[in-house]
Amino acid sequence: MVTKTITVTEDAYESIKSLKSKEESFSELFLRLSDQKMKIKDLFGILGKSEEEAKLMQQRLKQYRQKFSKDAEERRHVLARQFSSD
Repeated sequence: MVTKTITVTEDAYESIKSLKSKEESFSELFLRLSDQKMKIKDLFGILGKSEEEAKLMQQRLKQYRQKFSKDAEERRHVLARQFSSD
């Protein structure tokens, strides 16, 4: 079997390492992750069968992003108040 050496930052290594199970090698992890990506990629086009459905999904996504942004901003303010009172 041919092997390849790759260089990653310490942060990237720790991030990837956290995804790996104890009994899994890095090669197995990379194969698992790349397989998952392909499965997700294969789903594109299935979700929006019509232009109407696609527009509805787009509206819902926009609403979700707005709600997420509002929630994140509120949490940022709470944390700022907590740390400024210390």
